[in-house]
Amino acid sequence: MMMINCATGTASIMAIAIATGASAQTRNEPDRTNDEIVVVATAQSRASSSTKTDTPVVESPQSISIVSREELDLRASPTIADALSYTAGVYIEPYGADNRTDEVVVRGFGAGGFSSNNNFVDGLRLPSGGQWTRPGFDPFALQQIEVLKGPSGALYGQTAPGGVVNIVSKRPSFTPHGEVLLQGVGYNDLGRWSYQGAGDVGGPLTNTIAARVVGLARYGETSVRDTANARQYLSAAVTWQATPQTSWTLLGQYQRDEGNSTFQFLPSIGALTSINGRYIANDDNLGERDWNRFDRNQYLVASFFEHRFGDRLAIRNNSRYTRLETLYRGVLLSGGTLASCPTTVVGCIPGRTVQRRAVQGIGDSDGFATDTQVEAKLTTGPIEHVLLAGFDYFHTEWQHDRDGVAAARVLPILDVLNPVSRGAIGYATSLTPVGYLQSVTKQRGFYAQDQIEAGRLRVTAGVRHDKAEDVSINRTNPAAIGSYLIDSDAFTWRAGAVYLFDNGLVPYASYAESFQPQVSDPASALNAVPFVPTTGQQIEAGLRFQRGRSIYVTLGGYQITQQNITTPDPGGALCGLAVCLVQTGEGRVRGVELEGKASLPWGTAIILTGTRSDAEITKSNATLPPLVTGGPRRSQVGLTLPQVPECLASAFVDHRFQNGALAGLGLGGGVRYTGKSWGDTNNTLRIPDYTLFDLFVRYDLGKANPALRGMLVSLNARNLSDERFVATCNSVAACYYGQGRSLTARVQFRW
Repeated sequence: MMMINCATGTASIMAIAIATGASAQTRNEPDRTNDEIVVVATAQSRASSSTKTDTPVVESPQSISIVSREELDLRASPTIADALSYTAGVYIEPYGADNRTDEVVVRGFGAGGFSSNNNFVDGLRLPSGGQWTRPGFDPFALQQIEVLKGPSGALYGQTAPGGVVNIVSKRPSFTPHGEVLLQGVGYNDLGRWSYQGAGDVGGPLTNTIAARVVGLARYGETSVRDTANARQYLSAAVTWQATPQTSWTLLGQYQRDEGNSTFQFLPSIGALTSINGRYIANDDNLGERDWNRFDRNQYLVASFFEHRFGDRLAIRNNSRYTRLETLYRGVLLSGGTLASCPTTVVGCIPGRTVQRRAVQGIGDSDGFATDTQVEAKLTTGPIEHVLLAGFDYFHTEWQHDRDGVAAARVLPILDVLNPVSRGAIGYATSLTPVGYLQSVTKQRGFYAQDQIEAGRLRVTAGVRHDKAEDVSINRTNPAAIGSYLIDSDAFTWRAGAVYLFDNGLVPYASYAESFQPQVSDPASALNAVPFVPTTGQQIEAGLRFQRGRSIYVTLGGYQITQQNITTPDPGGALCGLAVCLVQTGEGRVRGVELEGKASLPWGTAIILTGTRSDAEITKSNATLPPLVTGGPRRSQVGLTLPQVPECLASAFVDHRFQNGALAGLGLGGGVRYTGKSWGDTNNTLRIPDYTLFDLFVRYDLGKANPALRGMLVSLNARNLSDERFVATCNSVAACYYGQGRSLTARVQFRW
């Protein structure tokens, strides 16, 4: 593992990218053309989720990153998290390889997956769920991915302060098109493979109606031994352009996931630190295939309507119903490696044996979200206004039944360096309730926004008021069903300015707020007072540079502060057997981000990113054990927030030979550096830094033979060296490996 400091890692990556880009220019100098190769999203790209209006990215005071459809194809991204691996400020898969959902952290705070309910599709919130009832999406189904950095409460209501990830579905267009894709993916030593077939066909049915159908089927093994899964996806959409001013799109999606989960807990001894110089392999399985299951049915039905009254007034409504059904079974660690062996564990090896537990979760979730907007364009003297007012509402109902297998049935792994299955006999008949939970969540929000254009100055200001309601019911004990209600009321606002200089420089500054309801039993709070939402504020300023559609660079600094975090009562009052909680905790993240994307005229595209973060616990009543026996306990204040790497850096280069004997050939790759971090709040588990390399080659067969026009073949390698790295460790019994090597071979035909 490469152990290099943050500054060296970032500088090395930047140097590699610059040298590679210059080399590509030198090699291909005679082949220069005036054709513009645009494969990356730049300043002229649109991300309607940032303002809910059609505004270029460069004119928004909020930092936004876009991963385009071209980038998804170029990198053959297998997951949404992987697609964000070359995005500044985004830390992907903090809990390791997990095929159940896409876990990402934006600017130090969870922005999807299990860590947050910040899941947005087409600008609408997805339903929350029980512990494992979460949605998942395939990159082949998407048009682009948008990352809105910083608080977004003024537009979307309850969101994490770090940002929001919004994925955009493929929709119909009136341009005929089609694509067929066949691919195979090999893992680690390439002894395990999965296979996929996919298709995407669309275009006009009449002068006013367009349709699109997208589908895929995948089956095969995964990156973890003794696991396999399958996915089937089908999407159908129809757009009716009734008049030039009126458009209505209906979209339906179904996705079925079935098979095994790749998620597992690993012991810190064996994963983070060695056992006599040896480590657990990054594809080992410490679970049981006979009790490893993750099945999901996912249904979405959506409507997108817009009517324009001339050029100055428009009304829009976007609505969606979503249903999820999940089954999860897993065998997980119940502690770290045993330092000494109890007589009850036959065959135990000190320092290499781990005890396990087994769980089952069955859940379902129904959600409805709707957003109605009115947009008006006004002129007041020399100033242009784009006014937006709207009301959105979402309603989610979920239930999740979690059972545990009798401990006596779950046998330990005797040697984590050579794990052998112990079977799952009797698991299904020894289940007992652990948590049978239900929840109903509602949010109603009114918002207003004004985008002002005065010459080259752009000012955006917005306000929002939300009322949220969360009802939780505990059915674990039918004789004593418990419930509680959390009402949240929040006002959030944002304001920012951008100035567009003639030379392409664009300074910007902004302030924004967020809130998140704290859905927790008031019985754990001091005096049983229901928890209020956490609040977040961000200040940000920076400088952007744009040149047409080909170059876009942004450099900015920010500070995010989150308040009302729960922390133990300093007076030590008890709520049951535990110390009561009060909401006086606070965390702060300061950071600097650099992101540059360029499509250069000699056929080279480059992405450069760098992030430096300082994440700190600024207020807490929690204490740590003394450094010496009998000494005073220490405060958590000043410690680093967990799962926030000191720095992130990446570089990606794509070069296309445009003329000559190599015309049609594309070569490139990337390097990703993740700095050191802490795995736990008490800063006892230090996570090493790591560097990963990606490579790809592709060829447009139509350049060699016109009869094969539209056919491409490609080979993409991720984590080329099969680096074994630890994503994080929450505890000595909860470490997670990142994704090992994968090799994707593709054949695509487009027309």
